[in-house]
Amino acid sequence: MPADLPTKEGLMRYFWALILLFCAAAVVPTPSQDLFDIQLVANGVYAAIAKPAYKLNCNAAIILMGDGVLVVDTHSKPSAARALIQQIQKITNQPVRYVVNTHFHWDHYQGNQAYPSAWPSGIEIISSEATRSNIERYGIPRIKHELVDLPKEIAHLESQLAATSDPTQKAEIGRNLGEAQGYLAELKIIEVTLPTITFERSLILRRGGRTVEILWLGNAHTNGDVWVYVPKERVLISGDALHGGTPYLADSYPYEWIQTLDIAEKLDFEQVIGGHGNVIHGKAVFELWKQYLHDLMEQAADAYGEGASLEETKRRVAKSLVAKYGRSFDSDFPQDVLGNITKAYRVVASGE
Repeated sequence: MPADLPTKEGLMRYFWALILLFCAAAVVPTPSQDLFDIQLVANGVYAAIAKPAYKLNCNAAIILMGDGVLVVDTHSKPSAARALIQQIQKITNQPVRYVVNTHFHWDHYQGNQAYPSAWPSGIEIISSEATRSNIERYGIPRIKHELVDLPKEIAHLESQLAATSDPTQKAEIGRNLGEAQGYLAELKIIEVTLPTITFERSLILRRGGRTVEILWLGNAHTNGDVWVYVPKERVLISGDALHGGTPYLADSYPYEWIQTLDIAEKLDFEQVIGGHGNVIHGKAVFELWKQYLHDLMEQAADAYGEGASLEETKRRVAKSLVAKYGRSFDSDFPQDVLGNITKAYRVVASGE
């Protein structure tokens, strides 16, 4: 073989170098227009709908307040928040003055630091008192835990990438690997930025002729969930207390959640910007979630009362709930419902 022709081993090294280059390129932050779909839902009120990503981002709401902007929720990482800031600057030249964290979960507050960095002259981050406390008590330890777990996840993706020869799978795994690596790099240097204004029940902002009510209506997805209500425009922003997917119960208060949804539903609104999924029109989703939570808790309690183990309860209740709700929620419902049944069983068994 002529010396200037590559060997089989050389071609393989070149191939893998291209794969690694592709993965490294995927770490570069995605352009802002690829992260959020900005939708005008009412006069001066926008929904920033997060597009699918391996390390998910939550939706956000953008509310123009005359001489400034209020943003609800800041996503899973500062780069995502900076991407949204770029899109906000295309809507208005007014600065963001207020940020609201609806609750303490990672994908709703970890981007906080991007806002004071962009407007160092003054940003107020608002949450319930419970959410600020939860970020300190639970959010920060969960970041530390993720720093331990994420390298294992990355190693698994690397092994998957090496094991498959399918070009489509390689591209998807490569994208996921790049996003995971980028998220880990951000997580290592993240500065947890806590809310600067907290309240117990309600906080009302009146700026530029607009009124925004920030309300704690009761325990739900967490004990600190706030709802952001724009009464004149009849828009409600719900975080993860209500959204377009399957309810997530890990840190929830299921029985009280039903009551809180009932209270929120009585507000006068036409559209809901949830923490995930598309903008919700009307109140039918409230009824769906309340009925689902009721059935979940009732069936878990019945199974526990009859002496069923957790595994028996999961099999029995999952079959019933998937049959009834499988088409009402997202495609991951058959898997997600298992975690919800586990939570329901433990609530019934111990009152946690």
